[in-house]
Amino acid sequence: MKRSASLLKLSREHHVALGIALHIDRAADPAARTRLLEAFPRRFRDELDPHFREEEDELLPRLAAAGLDELVGRTLDEHRRMRALASRVEAGDWPALQELGDLLRAHVRFEERELFVAAERVLAAAEPENPAGG
Repeated sequence: MKRSASLLKLSREHHVALGIALHIDRAADPAARTRLLEAFPRRFRDELDPHFREEEDELLPRLAAAGLDELVGRTLDEHRRMRALASRVEAGDWPALQELGDLLRAHVRFEERELFVAAERVLAAAEPENPAGG
């Protein structure tokens, strides 16, 4: 799906998140699971949490101002749940990592199919019809 420039970076980051979820799904043997449990906290800290913070700081306030409280609330709740699961993963909890992977996949689908579709409308309405110089 084509995205506005302001959502393009976030949408690309969703592809990375889906790759992480797929990697979790495919970790079948104990050695692969151990490697994931060791590597995931850094990936969460370096890739996923900054993405969440960017959405929370830049996108969600604009959507809340447009009255999209239900979508904003769901996004914030899922971010909170994934952060809590990530803390359990850091302690070596494999079932928490599996749950986080499932939630991450569902969260990306929700954001791409619902949140970003609504955001496109809000952002388009906020843009001037005839930008300066154009």
